[in-house]
Amino acid sequence: MLPLAYAIVEVENKETWSLFLQLLIEDLGGNEVCGVGARYRGTFAKANQRFCMRHLYANFRKQFPGQTLRTLMWKAATSTYPQAWEREMLNIKQVNIEEYKYLISIPPRYWSRSRFTYEAVCDSMDNNICEAFNSVIVLARGKPIITMLEEIRLYLMKRWATNRTKVAAMEFTICPKINTKLMKESNLSKYWIPSWSGRKLFEVRHTVVITNKFTVDLESKECSCRKWMISGIPCCHAIAAMNYCNEDPKNFIPSCFTRTTYEATYAAMIYPVNGKLLWEKNHLWMSCHQLHERCLVGQRKKENWRSGS
Repeated sequence: MLPLAYAIVEVENKETWSLFLQLLIEDLGGNEVCGVGARYRGTFAKANQRFCMRHLYANFRKQFPGQTLRTLMWKAATSTYPQAWEREMLNIKQVNIEEYKYLISIPPRYWSRSRFTYEAVCDSMDNNICEAFNSVIVLARGKPIITMLEEIRLYLMKRWATNRTKVAAMEFTICPKINTKLMKESNLSKYWIPSWSGRKLFEVRHTVVITNKFTVDLESKECSCRKWMISGIPCCHAIAAMNYCNEDPKNFIPSCFTRTTYEATYAAMIYPVNGKLLWEKNHLWMSCHQLHERCLVGQRKKENWRSGS
């Protein structure tokens, strides 16, 4: 979780969201951005939009409760290629036609990995990261604006420092959670048999279901299951091909998941701030202070008049 920017607005609507996202994209240099939210917020040329599956399912289960439908819905959402998504949708149709109509009306590019693009290098399907940040600042959000901003700044300052300390105390090349996912795919690769085609092209088939097979191109870092390109982490089919070539899967992990990038991310500091007793008093401060005193005097006169004293 890396908070990049936050804003205080009068009301949460399309206009305020559009302004915030536009400024954020400009600050990021116009790079590709992937937004995950409860619902579609606006249109940006370089923004991939995704719906949060947690919110989508919360609305879905009001009409279609039950564990079976929940499982089928998540299978469709986590399918990484269109044909798998279509199979899961047909299964849903056989169980509940109304559920099928409900889901088919929502474009799959917003909620299924089978249509996610490759630019984001992220297969996230929910906004749990945002909710985690919101849970931390929930008490601060109910306080006066200056106090709220100071508490958020202090939290981020301490978090930055803690993360710098953590990375210094750990020995790793690939970030731990990414390495865990890679090991999981490595364990699954034993169920797949690669057949070399030429150059770095492979046909990889399942050890039991021989009709279940995918093509892998190690040179372009692609697999027809699309999982590798979506997440940036080599899938089990690709790792099976890498093992055939005596290639280390860790060498195919993007630089964004490495220790070097992690260290660079938290290299900058959020500096401490003195209290107002140490603030320098300039002409602007004096003017504001005098105006504040006048307001207090006026308020006291008004209260005295109302009380009849």
